[in-house]
Amino acid sequence: MNLAFASKAPATTRAALEALLYFNPRQHRVRAGIINSLAQFGHPRLEEIPGGITIRVGAHSPQTLFAFDPARPDGAPVGVVVFLRTSAAEVAILHLAVHPDYALKKSSEGQGLGLILIEKVKEIATRVVGVETVTFFYRREVVIRLPKQDGTSATATGQSP
Repeated sequence: MNLAFASKAPATTRAALEALLYFNPRQHRVRAGIINSLAQFGHPRLEEIPGGITIRVGAHSPQTLFAFDPARPDGAPVGVVVFLRTSAAEVAILHLAVHPDYALKKSSEGQGLGLILIEKVKEIATRVVGVETVTFFYRREVVIRLPKQDGTSATATGQSP
């Protein structure tokens, strides 16, 4: 999968982004986690910024990472992950949405876009001083422990998303 990543999406892709984030046909699979995230942090909303669109959640200004497939003619994001540093030691993934064409359907297909986005958040979090874990908020039992500064390897607990 040849993908590009950016912190904002083009304003012209607003309708496709709304469909991806709010009307994703796979969201029923993590409904309880979505409700929990909404209760804890608030509702995600698209916000126009200079040069594009990003996502705010309630009163928070989280980080947003959009995934794009350069082969798609519409230029719309095919995935998005929204994450926030919730404490000195934790980054929480608040929302994750993947276009159905990019979702992992069988284990033989390799890594799906959802896992790729989680790995991207993990990469970002390892560069933030003090962050020890990444928690996937839709499934609180999924906690990824980050490598320590001494290079000790990371471990994950819980089930995969």
